[in-house]
Amino acid sequence: MPRVDFYLLSSESGMERFACIVASKAHTAGNNVYIHTNSEDATKKLDDLLWTFRDVSFIPHEVYDASENNEAPVTIGFGDLFPDHRQVLINLDGNIPEFADKFSRVIEIVENSENKKEIARERYRLYKKDNYEIHNHKIDSLKENLPI
Repeated sequence: MPRVDFYLLSSESGMERFACIVASKAHTAGNNVYIHTNSEDATKKLDDLLWTFRDVSFIPHEVYDASENNEAPVTIGFGDLFPDHRQVLINLDGNIPEFADKFSRVIEIVENSENKKEIARERYRLYKKDNYEIHNHKIDSLKENLPI
C-alpha cells in the first residue's frame, strides 16, 4: 500500500499554493507528480498558479490529456483518468480517487476549517481501513523550505 501524508494547514486557505510547493519539492527530488482536482475549473486555476506562484521560476507541467503523450514531470487533471507514472499523487479532491492505490505516495492537503477537516477525517478513516501507511504533518506557514 502507498504512503499517505496528511498536511494540515494552519489557515482556511492556501491549499493550491501548498500543492505547488509540494509538487515543486517532489519534482526536484526526481519524482513525477500528478495533481488530482475535482473539476476542469480547478485544474485550470492550478495550471495558471503553477506558472506564476514563484517570481523566478516555474514548475514544468501540463494538463493531463489521455490522448496525448504527457511528458511533463508534473501533470494536473480531474475525473477517472490518470497518467502512466505512479509516483506522487497530490489529491485536491474531497474524495479519494479510485486509482490512489496505484501511486507510491499520496499527499492530502487539509485547510483549517471544520467542514474541510471533517471531510479529511473521513478520508483518513478510509485510508486507515485499507491499511495505508499514514503520516500527519501540521503546517504553520506556507514557506518553501518545509520538509516534505
